[in-house]
Amino acid sequence: MNFSIEKNVPLSSLTYFGVGGKADELVRITDIQTLPEIWAETIALKLPHFILGSGSNLVCSDAGFRGRIFIIEAKRTEWKENVVTVETGKNLQQFILEAAGRGFSDITNLAGIPGTVGGAVRGNAGAFGSETKDCLQSVQFCDENGMIRILPARECLFEYRESIFKKNPQWCILRATFRLTNKIERDTAMNNAQKLIQERWQKYPPGKCGGSFFKNPTTVPDGAMPYAGWLLENSGAKGDQIGGAKFSEKHANFLMNAENATQKDVLELARKWHKIVLDTYGVSLEPEVMLIDEYGKRVEI
Repeated sequence: MNFSIEKNVPLSSLTYFGVGGKADELVRITDIQTLPEIWAETIALKLPHFILGSGSNLVCSDAGFRGRIFIIEAKRTEWKENVVTVETGKNLQQFILEAAGRGFSDITNLAGIPGTVGGAVRGNAGAFGSETKDCLQSVQFCDENGMIRILPARECLFEYRESIFKKNPQWCILRATFRLTNKIERDTAMNNAQKLIQERWQKYPPGKCGGSFFKNPTTVPDGAMPYAGWLLENSGAKGDQIGGAKFSEKHANFLMNAENATQKDVLELARKWHKIVLDTYGVSLEPEVMLIDEYGKRVEI
């Protein structure tokens, strides 16, 4: 069988934050070909559904999830010279190192960002001036009717940490095709990727966390830096704690599950400092991390 269904699975065990109650059903997909049918069935039954991925940027409801959580574990890659098609469940770090092993450095700047290739495409993950969309050619996905469709990258409505797939949660990314053009010496490419992964993880505070909690703002007042971490640090967020949720003392934009945090704790702490930054600098920070209720709907800060 190319998929499995588990009952009453604690979401806290499946996310980087370690927060969330039990999901009614957890569907693991190991073969992309089996997804459209069960995806369409889920929608036809009007069951709430959500794609978990690796759970790197998700804070789930304390009440769990009243429907089906999908985890796609299909992770094959198909290379044709400098064009590669990657299944959505492929770990992003593994893909970056695989590309580097072939001498391609186009996606090296993304090294160290947690998650899957599908999650990187959905959220247009980026770092150091590079974004996932930069070398993306097309995306294959399953729509709300179980039909497989392909969109060229130019039609995916990519913005800073946004895409058409975020705007259409009924769509499920299956594969992404990249055209890589920056070819360098293989050992140099591998060393660059591995060094960046190591440096990035050294900056991360230890503990349960999904990376940067808020997006960097597009505009800030004179005298302020355009970084969420800077705004939070200069507003005094470092080390502040509500319940089990705490802003790291190492990096102000890392909201941690310090001690059995609940989604309620995370929301209260995030909302507190959202308001303080807004009152202090006039900047309304948007979460980069996604918070969902027990039906998969986004919970606003």
